[in-house]
Amino acid sequence: MDRLLIGGTNWLGDSIMSMPALQTLKQHQPGTHISLLVKPGMVLLWEMHEAIDAIVPIYQGSGGTRLTVRALRRQSFDRAVLFPNSFRSALLPFLGGVPRRIGVAAHGRRLLLTDARRGRPSDDLPHQFREYYRLLDMEVPTEPVAPRITPPDSARGEAELLLSDATDRPWVAMLPGAARGNSKRWPPECFAEVAKQLVEDLGVRIALFGTAVEQAACDHIAGVVGDSARNLAGKTSLVLLAAALGRCRAALSNDSGGMHLATALNVPVVALFGLTDPALTGPIGASHRVICGAPPEQRTRDVPRESAEAEAALRCITPERVLAEVRAMLETS
Repeated sequence: MDRLLIGGTNWLGDSIMSMPALQTLKQHQPGTHISLLVKPGMVLLWEMHEAIDAIVPIYQGSGGTRLTVRALRRQSFDRAVLFPNSFRSALLPFLGGVPRRIGVAAHGRRLLLTDARRGRPSDDLPHQFREYYRLLDMEVPTEPVAPRITPPDSARGEAELLLSDATDRPWVAMLPGAARGNSKRWPPECFAEVAKQLVEDLGVRIALFGTAVEQAACDHIAGVVGDSARNLAGKTSLVLLAAALGRCRAALSNDSGGMHLATALNVPVVALFGLTDPALTGPIGASHRVICGAPPEQRTRDVPRESAEAEAALRCITPERVLAEVRAMLETS
């Protein structure tokens, strides 16, 4: 059996964009035992992914490196493929005695790798999910493989209580936050306007999701919508969030980890992009719709957390345009 260690990414969205490659690997090489090396915050996500056979959490705090290395040495891995480009992501398998270590030669870590790959050229613009296929030496499928996770039955039961479907009124999820800050956040008042019209015109119910940091935005939307909204911001674990989001007919989201989480749950998404380029990090799958506030020549991969230009691009997206896309999605879903 090929014992493979995957160095996992640290962000929710990046983690989900890496799932298609691992699903394809497991399908084509079912005898490969895949272990994932990730920080504790990503463990719950990967426990919901069927391609992963085992998880090795990265110990934190004083002595964390020593404890992680000890755990790796007990596993006897054949090789490690490192999805992040950080120095530490290569250091841990090196110290852990993994004989073959594959990753991009970046951040001074070339000597820690046995198979150092070139980074992506600046003028090469494939979607990020393709990068993980390349690191695994696999051909990218002609039709993108959608990421998939399955919340446990216990979480789905709890989500059913939170978002009851006793009536025929469907739930539409709204995720008005984004970890990158205002440069990726469509204004809450615009979300609220769309939510209010959806409730009045189509009789849907609005499920609001986000972290505790994003609660103010969700509170604003809930205040406008009233009793037809269920505000779960800051009130769910990642697993319960996934289970509840999976009960929704459609989702409206910024360019965020929540957007990618919806795709992994097979929930069609209307995704809002300002300056970031959806060709690089957009939702994976054919059922999703993307609305961009900037023309193609202005879009980029990296946008600062605070960017007046990015905020202006998002404000160019009108609620009327978004409402039309959500309506069309609900009619076809």
